[in-house]
Amino acid sequence: MTINLTINVSDLPAATVSGASGDERVARLEQQLDALSRKNQQLTERHDELIRQMGNHISPFPAMGVDGFLSHFIIQIQFLKGEMAGRVISLAMPPATQTVSRGAPFIYKGPQANHQVMLELPANCTLANSICESDFIAHPAEYFTPGQETVWMQILNLDSRMETEWGPMRIILGETLKREYPDLFRPSLGIAQSLGAKGFPARLFFNPYAIVETPFGAFRAIHGTLAYGRVTAFPPVGTPVSICECIPLEEVGDVRNAKSRTAGKVEPFARIISLSHPIDTPMQLTGGESFNLIEHMIEQGIKPLANNR
Repeated sequence: MTINLTINVSDLPAATVSGASGDERVARLEQQLDALSRKNQQLTERHDELIRQMGNHISPFPAMGVDGFLSHFIIQIQFLKGEMAGRVISLAMPPATQTVSRGAPFIYKGPQANHQVMLELPANCTLANSICESDFIAHPAEYFTPGQETVWMQILNLDSRMETEWGPMRIILGETLKREYPDLFRPSLGIAQSLGAKGFPARLFFNPYAIVETPFGAFRAIHGTLAYGRVTAFPPVGTPVSICECIPLEEVGDVRNAKSRTAGKVEPFARIISLSHPIDTPMQLTGGESFNLIEHMIEQGIKPLANNR
């Protein structure tokens, strides 16, 4: 009786043994297994090399929570109107306390899934405790990839201040913005999505919606996508971050006037042409404690700047 034996192992060529003796078949099988073992060893060595080069940052996303940390702005503004037209100023603002709420990780299934992610909020926070996909200002395709594990986030509060040669400057988001500019408020949301199927490392972006108060007026800053590099933890301490496009600075008065018109268009007074917002260090406080600390610092610190109300 003729015996035909075909073996397919990985991408190794198939071995066909026709009419061979038992010893011959065993020998050829051993050759195949030896080749497979060598290939497996090569893959293992390559994997170990990549881990040595990149670090072993593979870990699961954490559960729902609130992060408190210090962050600062490095910012460059080009003025388009007024006495400063044509001027460019560069600022490195001191660290400020910031809090961010994270939802529980989930597998993103596309817009048709109508995901709604619940958030943990400190007791004194008045922001929305959930996020829907329609809440995002921008929808970069690479952060809305179906099948990937995803975390949706909201900046709860930030009040960053600095004295400059032109006078005081302030950037506010989240709770402080809602309290002082309730008619202009929108949430500042972000997404972390796994680079693999689940967990870290991940890509991360935010759509900050801010008011920038300056000696030249108060401005709304939106449409800016802050894209972080490869992140391996929350908060992403030390991860490079920058804007993906210029951010128009629209005078608060012009924005309010435009809102009262059917098709109002606002010409920016200035624009942010370069910005980085690195995370400096985590705070050794709970999220609620960090949030309350910001509120306390605002109450005890400099009174709010004139905001063109």
